This record gives sequence, C-alpha cells and structure tokens, in this order.
Amino acid sequence: MTISKEVRIGLLVAIAGVIFFAGFSFLKGSDVFSSESEFYCYYPSVDGLQKSSIVQVKGINIGQVADMELAGEKGVKVILSIHNSVKIPEGTIANLASSDLLGTKVIRLDMGKGPATMPAKSVLESKKDGSMVDKLSGELTPRLEELKGTIIAFNQALNNVNALVGDENQKAITGAIQSLKATSDNLAHLSAAIDKESGQISSILRNANSVTANLAKSNDTVQRILSNTSRITGQLANAPIQKTLADLQKTTAQLQSIMDKINNNQGSLGMFINNKDAYNNLNNSLKSITNLTDDLKARPSRYINVSVFGGKKKD
Repeated sequence: MTISKEVRIGLLVAIAGVIFFAGFSFLKGSDVFSSESEFYCYYPSVDGLQKSSIVQVKGINIGQVADMELAGEKGVKVILSIHNSVKIPEGTIANLASSDLLGTKVIRLDMGKGPATMPAKSVLESKKDGSMVDKLSGELTPRLEELKGTIIAFNQALNNVNALVGDENQKAITGAIQSLKATSDNLAHLSAAIDKESGQISSILRNANSVTANLAKSNDTVQRILSNTSRITGQLANAPIQKTLADLQKTTAQLQSIMDKINNNQGSLGMFINNKDAYNNLNNSLKSITNLTDDLKARPSRYINVSVFGGKKKD
C-alpha cells in the first residue's frame, strides 16, 4: 500500500503540532501525560497573578493557574489546575501570596486537617496575603513613628538649648572651644618636642637614678655630716658671742682713738706721719745709705785696707 506524498505531509504536520503543544504545555509547568483536576477560588482582586502562575504546597509545585475571569460581586474567579496525585483535604485555604520582592504572585495552598478530601471543581476558601513590601512596610511603620517622635523630642531639646544659650554664652562657648583647640595644639607641639628630647630625658633620668643610688649608699656619711653640723651649731649657740662682740667693739673704739691721735699730730707717730720735713729727711738719709752701699760694693778697697807684710798706708 502506497501512502501519498500529501498524506505523509499531513501526518508530519499533525505530529509537529502535537509535539509543539506538548512542549509548550511542559514549559508552562503542565504535565501533558497526567490528568489534572480543576478547583475554584475567588479574590477581590488578583494584582500580579497571571495565567500559568504556580500553585504550591510547602514550596513544591503541584499545579498552575489555568484561567481567570470576572465573577461580578465575588470579584475574580481563579481556576486552579492541580495534579490528581495531590489530594486536597477539607479546610484547605488558597492564599494569594508574593513569591519575591518583585511582586510575582503564586497560589499557596494551606492544607486543611479534615479527614475527607475535596472533589474536583470544588470551591476553595481563599485568602489574600499582603506582599513582602506590605509586610515590611507594616513592620517599619511603627518604627518610623517612634523615630519621628524621637526626632521631634530631639528638635525640642535643641530649641530649648538654643533658647537657654544666648548670644553672649554662645560667644563664650566659641571662645572656650578655640582656647581648647589652642591648648590642644600647644600640647601637640610640647609632645613633639618631648619626643625629640626623649633620649636626653632618658639620660637625665638615668643620671638622677644614679645620684639617688649614690645618696642611698652615702646615707651613713650624710647622717654623720648632719650630726657634726648639729653639734657645731650647738657649740656656736653656747659660745659667748655677746662678750666677743663687746670686746670687738671696745677694740674698735681704741683703734679709732689711736687713729684720731695720729691724724691730730698727737704722739711721735702722729708727728712723724704728718711732718713733711721729717719725711724728706728720712728719705734723703735712705738715699745716702743706698749710695754708700753701692759705692762700698763698687770700691771696697777704698774703705777697707788689708796689708799682710806691712806696706805703706794709702790715703
């Protein structure tokens, strides 16, 4: 039996159509080779929910959204296509929830605890969960209110401080801050200078430690010196200082009397000191004696004549 070319082309087209439909259904998450049951749920709105959106139970995909249509006062009717292998117990709730922060919607089934299972085409109790952004906003709103109250209180405190601190006080505070800055700069310069001289300071400290050690070693000697000093001080305290001073004053008075007599030409010494002729005569006598001594040294034979055998005398 011969199959015509047209029949073969028709069969290839039909097979290609089946393969395309099966591939498209597979890409949407449908299992072409397994049967599915339909269930219904109603929502006031289905923002973000699309056909072929995933139906999950505890994070596992068990079906998809087959279709959506308006249902009047009931809102939007959503038709769920769920694998027959999954049994839906009574009391199951279909939650319209967000799967990520981008707002992608899924139907999450919270399985009920009833012993009986719900037949196909049953209406599931529906619930719409808030998005993650809504939940985050709900959690942040009270905190934002608290923060707002804190900012208002802080602003009031600043206003009170500004009211309390007048212009003069503000100038004083500014001056104090500038003084503190200048003091800090001076301390920084001092610290730098000390750091540069740290070697010399260390040497001085070592010398001071050495001196202290030497003083500690010489403690007995210092004690003896202090003891001797104390004894000498005691002897000075017991000495007749008043009598000595009186004698010194008496001697000074006598010496002053002698000097007065000398100045007044009283006595031989006074007359000699104050008589210019006596001074000149004495000076001339000393010159004559000096000349005679010099001549004696130069010509001793003139003054001394020694004869061994009795020679003639010379004039």
